[in-house]
Amino acid sequence: MKNFLLASLFLFFAGKAFSYDAIIIVFEAPLLKEPKLNSKVLQTLKKGSRVYVPNEIGKLNQLPDFVQTYDRVGNLAYIPAKYIKVITNELSENETPITYPKHDPTDYRLEEPIPSTYPFDDNSFYRVSVAMSLGSNTKSPYNYNSTFARQNFSEEAGARFNFTKKVKFDNYDRFYFGLFGAITTCNNTINFQNNNSSRENRSIIRVGPVATYDFFKSSNYRMSLGTGFTYNYHKSSLKMSASNGDSEERLFTGYSLSPFASSVIQMMDVFPKTDLIGGADFNLFLPHSQKSSDAINVPTLWGADATNQISAGAKPQVSFFIGAQVKY
Repeated sequence: MKNFLLASLFLFFAGKAFSYDAIIIVFEAPLLKEPKLNSKVLQTLKKGSRVYVPNEIGKLNQLPDFVQTYDRVGNLAYIPAKYIKVITNELSENETPITYPKHDPTDYRLEEPIPSTYPFDDNSFYRVSVAMSLGSNTKSPYNYNSTFARQNFSEEAGARFNFTKKVKFDNYDRFYFGLFGAITTCNNTINFQNNNSSRENRSIIRVGPVATYDFFKSSNYRMSLGTGFTYNYHKSSLKMSASNGDSEERLFTGYSLSPFASSVIQMMDVFPKTDLIGGADFNLFLPHSQKSSDAINVPTLWGADATNQISAGAKPQVSFFIGAQVKY
């Protein structure tokens, strides 16, 4: 019996003498019963732990996918070669990294800081914003065929709306796609040299697709660029008045398309799940016309060449806005 024990000890230490050490380079490496990833796990080893590698394997320039070793009770086990670095004490050892070269697939720890809602997901993939806007007047008046004495054009005021959702292929929470809408109005006053006057009220309802990209983001701020186009409904009310008290009002309507670009800054979480936003829209209203079906009852107010149409060429516009954005 004594001789058997001595022989066993001799074989154990002899085995170690003809083997290499290997160090674990991932957060947690499994020792598998068979050389395949779906095999039973006999033991797990933390980063920095050492395992034995047979001499004939340790000398190879390229390790097999799984390296033979032993678990804590001496059972034969296999460890994925990509999870270890063999210590050979030779120059060739410098060719292999001491840490896992890419994202460690075995590291299940959460990155700090841990969300206050953990273990529930606190990501918001929908955005709804409402903002008040103020923009330049596009100045597309009716062709009155009269000489102007004075013109007053107000700024175009209104509201804009955004409803967007994060696209599925975006893993970095930057690219959103959705719907843009706006309602704006302005009032113009025109005085003519013949003492007649006109009051114009012009309104536009806009809706269309929009795509936004957050090119800068931090814990407190995000900056976004957006682009899209809208289909627009134009409504213009013109009321002509004469010095003798005569007056007549006509309604003109029409449709147009307008591409746009926007720049937005978001002040994050001013209130829970609510951001303060501000920015600018750059619009281009393409050539369009508005028509009226109203009959002219007082021809002297509109002139001999009065028409039933308002024609407008391409008109650029810049508007600024400020509002709030809710995330959910």
